[in-house]
Amino acid sequence: MKISTWSSLALALSVALPASADVLITEYVEGSSNNKAIEISNLGASAVNLDNWSLKLAFNSNTTFSSTIALSGSLAAGDSFVVGHSSASADITDVSQITTGSLGFNGNDVVALVDDGDNIIDSLGELALGSNYAVNTTLRRQDGSTGRTDITTAFDSSIEWQSYAQDTFDGLGCSGLDACDGGGGGGGNTFTCDDETLTPTYAVQGSGARSPLVPDGSFESEDSYFVSGVVTAVTTSLYKGFWIQDANGDGDSATSDGLFVFTGQAPTDIEPGMQVCAGGKVKEFFNLTELDASGDKWEVIETVGELAATELAVSEGESLDDALERHEGMKVRLTQTSEMVVTRNFGFDFDAFRNNMVLSHEAPLFKPTQLHIAGSQEAADLAAANDANQLFIESDEKAPDGVVPYFPGLDAEQGYIRVGDTVTNLEGVLGYSFSDYRLVVTNELTAGDFVREQDRTAAPQTFDNTNLKVASFNVLNYFTSASAIGGALNVTCDDQADADASRGCNRGTKDAAEFALQQAKIVNALTAMDADIVGLMEIENNGFADTGALANLVAELNSRFADEAEHYSYITPAAADLTEGAFLGGDAIQVAVIYRDAVVSLSGDAVVVRMPEQHISGENPDGETRQLDKFQRDSLLQTFNVVEGETLSVAVSHFKSKGSGCYEDWIAGEFSDDPADLQGRCNEFRVSAAETLGNALSDIQGDVIALGDFNAYGREDPMRVFTDYDSASAERKIVTAAGTSIAGVTLDDVAREVGDGFGYVNLAMYALGDDAFSYTFDGELGSLDHAVGNASVVEKVTGVEDWHINSVESSLFEYSGRFTGDLVKSDNAYSSSDHDPVVISLQYAVAPQKFTLRFKNKSFFWVQPTINGQVDSSRPWLRWKSNRKYNQDSQFLADQGIGFGDSVSLGMRLWGFIDIPCGQATLDEKTKAVFRRFSCNIK
Repeated sequence: MKISTWSSLALALSVALPASADVLITEYVEGSSNNKAIEISNLGASAVNLDNWSLKLAFNSNTTFSSTIALSGSLAAGDSFVVGHSSASADITDVSQITTGSLGFNGNDVVALVDDGDNIIDSLGELALGSNYAVNTTLRRQDGSTGRTDITTAFDSSIEWQSYAQDTFDGLGCSGLDACDGGGGGGGNTFTCDDETLTPTYAVQGSGARSPLVPDGSFESEDSYFVSGVVTAVTTSLYKGFWIQDANGDGDSATSDGLFVFTGQAPTDIEPGMQVCAGGKVKEFFNLTELDASGDKWEVIETVGELAATELAVSEGESLDDALERHEGMKVRLTQTSEMVVTRNFGFDFDAFRNNMVLSHEAPLFKPTQLHIAGSQEAADLAAANDANQLFIESDEKAPDGVVPYFPGLDAEQGYIRVGDTVTNLEGVLGYSFSDYRLVVTNELTAGDFVREQDRTAAPQTFDNTNLKVASFNVLNYFTSASAIGGALNVTCDDQADADASRGCNRGTKDAAEFALQQAKIVNALTAMDADIVGLMEIENNGFADTGALANLVAELNSRFADEAEHYSYITPAAADLTEGAFLGGDAIQVAVIYRDAVVSLSGDAVVVRMPEQHISGENPDGETRQLDKFQRDSLLQTFNVVEGETLSVAVSHFKSKGSGCYEDWIAGEFSDDPADLQGRCNEFRVSAAETLGNALSDIQGDVIALGDFNAYGREDPMRVFTDYDSASAERKIVTAAGTSIAGVTLDDVAREVGDGFGYVNLAMYALGDDAFSYTFDGELGSLDHAVGNASVVEKVTGVEDWHINSVESSLFEYSGRFTGDLVKSDNAYSSSDHDPVVISLQYAVAPQKFTLRFKNKSFFWVQPTINGQVDSSRPWLRWKSNRKYNQDSQFLADQGIGFGDSVSLGMRLWGFIDIPCGQATLDEKTKAVFRRFSCNIK
């Protein structure tokens, strides 16, 4: 055993001692709860003055130090110096020369020893990385180690360090790998509840949102409490501790019978079904009521068997949050009568930084501004209701890529999950963190546990009397410029290396296999849609030649149709309207139009509608000035001849996204946050785009449909500009963006109120009402993809469908394999993009096609003409040298369902019983059957 030779720090320094490279961090303790400590040792031959030295901490992935702990005094040769957390175990604080609450590092934070010249003498961790290197462990420095001065390099705790079990403290106060003589020590668990007064779990929880044992204004109780219950779950990651529940409860539905017991580490020798007693202070840890039993303040009493889960039920008139609070800490079960449905599919949660799924009560949530005008009380009320209607479904450990831990049957063809599914038979314990209730699942589900009312469909709905279909489809970064795919470079690329770089000009996949899957999924979706005109978004802007992404997609699409009449062509604008004569605008992606020229024909040239840019500087509320240069993608307009005398003009757009801020967000202090009106960033910039497009369409004759990804929900300002905005009566005025121009010509120097809306009809909302949606974000449904039409085209609508092949599906089944591990994908149309196609079915009145069918008798006999073996009993026999005429209006043909273009069998019946065939004929403009002697021929 080592001998600990502590010497006190000098109370007064005689002379400044030189800093020594022999001063190192020799022990690192990252234990349970606040059990944190750093040991510094002088391994040199002379004392070192620690005045103005410090320990500095950089938390998570920060690139700078954010906490400094000052050191002072003299450290004698061979001595060690301990800095411990002020709330650590006595085993740490008793051997610490400094105790401070600032020593709050975790196993992914950088710890550095810095001298009086601000030089790093030694360190653990890698700056800006933020990944774990020493969690729940003690590290001791090996002999012969040297100071690590570069905190930007990778840190490996297996080099120069020896690891020990969590809460091992017996080496603090002396350097080396062994325990100190008389040093600290993490002894065994001697806690007991004997002779203590027990407080029931439901008394700890109380009937309110906070424990009645925690005073207002505080986050913990003044006294410690002892609680006993049956363990229902043990969790070691998302929540560190175990969950207990009173086996009998108090019979009061307003109080929870369960409680989370925080231990700070994975408790050993404990499992569900054990009766356990624990002690500690009651805390409201970010609104989770818990008992802090860190330091092993718990004991197993006996094994009594696992408790049955309590069925979760939401009472009439209460919110889901209220119901969950009543069950906080309990083991609960979801049944069909719980009415818990998927509102966000399994995917990444940026708040908790892990994959999970979100449920809501009764129905999926909708974006407030999809249903209500932005800034209205109704929108605010729905936002609040949505916030209180979410339950996150979690696994304890973070889910591996491509895995739903509680649903091992996940499969792209059969075992899928869709938004709107009712989840049944799910069990888990109910916690609260990251501002939401979270159910940590303790069992597994099968595909049959997802009860589905609206399943996948193989194709969009077919509406009667439709003779033209128009669709909008965002194809999720369909890029071909990577070397592995072989397409041309897009307008933003510097060179091929740029297109192949992970963060270069190519926003799509660079992998040939992934691209083949993406192409197959997109083409399968387009084939099933079977639309005659399709507006596309997010296709690479790499030209209209055969080497472009657009040509690539259309060629593959046409290969699926044997009949050339079903093939597509694509619109190519005039070279004068293209950037560098080849590209549509200046972004890496563009819009496009494909169409069937066997169904419609072009009427005039395509029109490129230039969209506004924003170039302006401004000051935010913090006094910072920034130049804002923002751009939008150009729109594309083409007029088609549909039927004789009627045209349809289709404009395809992709407005600025909500993902980054514009000038208006900057000056409002909302540049990095969701604006208060819930419309997302750059709303005014999209208003300018909507007004620009509306003006461009205002003089067009005939039917008009403007479609695309407008990046605005149904009742947000840009959509109201297109539709029904009444500037005179509006309580909240819609304004344009400031500092805008189009092709160098000033549009608006300052914000300007817009006039009345253009009067178009949102076709999906017209046909589907509040059920319209094409996209999901953050667990809320809404439409970013729209088709608005003028009054004349509305009269021709036979049906509209947001074909839900993407928004309700899991992103795990998209083409990218980046975060999906070994999950097997499918080339089916589902999860082909993140946006649903919008399909508009129309009926154009087609003038009836005329035909004439004549029978001529050149024989001496009286005969009866037959069509498909039938005789027209309303007409007399045909005499010698007589004629009979039928046309498209003849009742005899109508009764048989015969019309223009039909193939019919013609004949003559002699003497009423001898049938003489004339042959088979197709009814076109003129058809004649002639009977001569005893034969009949068609001419």
